[in-house]
Amino acid sequence: FGYFGSVIAFHKSLMLYFIAKPLIMVIVFAVLLLYTLKCCHFISAKLYQVHQQFLFYSVNSYPKIQQISAWVIVQAVVSIPILAYMLISVALAISHQYYFSAFIILVYLAALLLLSALFYTWQINKLIDGHKSTLILKLTRPFRKPFFTLYVYHVFHAVKIKYLIIKLLSYLTITAVFLLFADVKTDIRVASIAMLAVATAHCMLVLEARQFEITFLTFARTLPISRFKFFISQIGTYGLLLLPEFIWLLFNLPALTALGLFTFCLSIVLLLSCSLHLLGLDQEKYFKVVFGTFVITFMLILFNLMCISVLINVSAAYLIFYLNYYKFKEIPTTP
Repeated sequence: FGYFGSVIAFHKSLMLYFIAKPLIMVIVFAVLLLYTLKCCHFISAKLYQVHQQFLFYSVNSYPKIQQISAWVIVQAVVSIPILAYMLISVALAISHQYYFSAFIILVYLAALLLLSALFYTWQINKLIDGHKSTLILKLTRPFRKPFFTLYVYHVFHAVKIKYLIIKLLSYLTITAVFLLFADVKTDIRVASIAMLAVATAHCMLVLEARQFEITFLTFARTLPISRFKFFISQIGTYGLLLLPEFIWLLFNLPALTALGLFTFCLSIVLLLSCSLHLLGLDQEKYFKVVFGTFVITFMLILFNLMCISVLINVSAAYLIFYLNYYKFKEIPTTP
């Protein structure tokens, strides 16, 4: 116990020394400032990591006061060593009647926590530069963005050229199919083949969606949301992406037929999307699945089994999604 007693006596003397000497207290405050700057640098670096940028969508949904309060707590946690030491110093200062020194220390600690929190709040609100946003993001900035719309916003912000190319390809495919089978264009199987081609044309967009989920939305697995709701969210996402095709169908076919064909196309895209939860980002295996799905679905169309195909696609998609959602298969196995 003699060693620990001497250590305690040393720190007690050190505390009393800088409490009683203003110049030494300034030096101690400078050390505290350096520690706080180091913490700020560490947390700032973490905020700018790709996997942490979900904070832009989550933290910013709270009022500024709540954001600042939360960041004060974060800074207090990472500053526990200096806070504990300085609070013991405050207690020692009060016990030796250095009330002004105790007050100054408390004010300084509070200022460090508050300024750090203000810096984090400013930084997290600047993770995405609004001046560099696309027009659609600027127009929709005041509106709430449901979870299932996040990838849609990403498409219009980052991969809009690819999306437009896919839509052009879809339009050309639909036109080509109906021209090719012009003599039997009233047969529902012709439109079904066109929708199969449209769904296949979206395979790269589906792969991009999975990459987006892995990169930006890994936090979603920790949310208290059921897998069924996440599955419904995926339906909403791809439903929005396929909306132009649905509008085209409504203008060219009866509403009920258009809805059926849209559901058929959506079920194929959904199956391709959920297969990535099983395969990971292995593109070679994924494109084999795309080809296999195309061939099998084409055979089902020839036998006029589109309704059965929808049931199989949705059931298989949900089963794969349910069993593999919490399994991490982000890294592709191919070089």
